[in-house]
Amino acid sequence: MLGALGAGGAVVITGCLGDIGGGGNGSDGNGSGGGDGSNSLQFLTMGVGENIKQFFTENNKKFEEENDVSLEFTSVTWDNAQQTVNNRVDGDKAPDVGRWPARWIPQLVGKEALVPLDDMMGGDFGGKFYEGMAEGCKYEGSYYGAPWAASNKCFYYNKDVFESAGLDPENPSLDTWDDMLAAAQTVTEKTDTPALGLAGADAIETGSQYYHYHWSHGADLVDDDGKPVVNSDAGVEALTFFSDLHLEHGVTQSSPLSSTRQDIRQLFEGGDLGMVIAHVYTGINIDDSDTDFGYGIVQVPKGPTGRFSLNTIDAVSVFAQTEVEDAAKDLLRFYFDEDRHFQYAKNKGFMPTIEAVGERDYFQDSKNWAPYIEAGQYARARPKLTNFNEFNSRVVQAIQEALGDQKSPQKALDDAQSDLEELTG
Repeated sequence: MLGALGAGGAVVITGCLGDIGGGGNGSDGNGSGGGDGSNSLQFLTMGVGENIKQFFTENNKKFEEENDVSLEFTSVTWDNAQQTVNNRVDGDKAPDVGRWPARWIPQLVGKEALVPLDDMMGGDFGGKFYEGMAEGCKYEGSYYGAPWAASNKCFYYNKDVFESAGLDPENPSLDTWDDMLAAAQTVTEKTDTPALGLAGADAIETGSQYYHYHWSHGADLVDDDGKPVVNSDAGVEALTFFSDLHLEHGVTQSSPLSSTRQDIRQLFEGGDLGMVIAHVYTGINIDDSDTDFGYGIVQVPKGPTGRFSLNTIDAVSVFAQTEVEDAAKDLLRFYFDEDRHFQYAKNKGFMPTIEAVGERDYFQDSKNWAPYIEAGQYARARPKLTNFNEFNSRVVQAIQEALGDQKSPQKALDDAQSDLEELTG
């Protein structure tokens, strides 16, 4: 059944079996800490949309039937997800299994809220995943989740705009940031379409877009000890290049400071932008719409020291409060069946995390998916910090200060470095 759960934007999808008596699948046969029945299992996730709801309804029911349990499946909206998870942990009402961004793992490990999954991830089960994605669920030497889904970035360009500007739409020459700038200058000079989408709003995704420039110039966010290093010479060079795209070269949309990642993606999807860094679903959205223009996908341009594609991993974990740990692990094994994972990745529009699934023709031969599978070799994740949201917000402030010409890139990053040193202790 489907039902709304109050003001938090949560949706519950439960199977049809109800509470079942008898022995449990857990290690001691007791029910979940938050469940009502002796064979109940709670699975908390985020952002289940219409495109994937039926997938969970059907598979949750199948899991119940195969394992003789009652599964309570709850989806909460992303805007209150982290607070929901922490409130339930702090109130001793944690679910048995949860799926969320892997970058939240350090905070929950700090609360001793997660079960290490080294026994699973160190064997055949863990061996099926892309190594880098599995490592994204590791913290302080242990795995605290399995990689549920992943997303990364590639670089889109509008073939019609390129052709109008006299650029080759089939061989766009966008290998480096300098190549991108040259193309953007030509598009700006010869067309009325904004050449490049730049996200500069006060939003977490502004950092996500900018870090491609930062990393590829040889800069980092933290060192090996987790100490901030945002104001290195390479970092200043990267932020200077980024902000000059708007301030000096004038090749962006008119208002980067008020533009989120979603804003520039939608501009591109509407045919009103020349180039943008975006997820795979940008191309899928265009194909599914009435918009009529050609587009190409290449790798994110490389900088002086390399090429990177921001890789975001969602992990699925088992909570330490569970009393049905064995059943919780069975749920992980169930959902990581290759065919089931293929259906999820295909329907949801996420990169598969199981290597054998990524090698299927559906992904390898697709004009949309193939570049993203290739981009896996350039994957880089945000650093695992317990206070990453605060860290990222301070970096975004520096980006805005430079992009708005309020401070020089050097001053913006120096001030950020000082604040971040205090934040991280």
